[in-house]
Amino acid sequence: MPVAEIARHIRSGTIRRDTLIWYAGMQDWRPVGQVDEFASLFAQAGPPRPPVAPPPPQFSRAGPMQMAPVAGAYPGRVAPVQAGQFEHRMGFGKAIATCFRKYVDFTGRARRKEYWFWHLFWWLALIAAIAVDGFIAAMRGPPLLTVLLVLGLFLPTLAGTVRRLHDTDHSGWMMLVSLIPLGGIVLLVFMCQRGTTGPNRFGPDPLGSDVAAAFD
Repeated sequence: MPVAEIARHIRSGTIRRDTLIWYAGMQDWRPVGQVDEFASLFAQAGPPRPPVAPPPPQFSRAGPMQMAPVAGAYPGRVAPVQAGQFEHRMGFGKAIATCFRKYVDFTGRARRKEYWFWHLFWWLALIAAIAVDGFIAAMRGPPLLTVLLVLGLFLPTLAGTVRRLHDTDHSGWMMLVSLIPLGGIVLLVFMCQRGTTGPNRFGPDPLGSDVAAAFD
């Protein structure tokens, strides 16, 4: 959520002092009342909204009705969110678009879905290119499509691997472990590991961006 939007919600009374917030540049989630640039706004904020009273119980001849549990005490209150709840937001198309957008970006972190969806795309594209080249070869033409595909996707694949290692708090140079016997198995384990929770030395948690997007 942008800083200006947070300030607007504070003035309207929607966000309380104990509401956890995070925006770009912060190390971790903190109560908004402890963030210096927002602390002074609470003096200007409107009165907090009263709690929502549960509706009166309904009675009928069919017997007593049970009340459904109320999700929150205040409307607009931000509930604590675990990063993994939003992991499904990274789909196949978004993963491919992200890797193309970060074509030669070797900084930051990449979640598991971004990495594995990209490799699924890579293999599907390779199979299609080989099939087309086989048809071209039968027509006595040069089978260049597979070579061009491999060269064109080499850099984003390399960059995605480095970012995936960063997500598990490993240096990108750990790719070189695949050059030693059984090193490929070690690299595969790293690729399958869940990233570190919260920021690490390579940047913020990529799952955190999805959590922030839920409040936009």
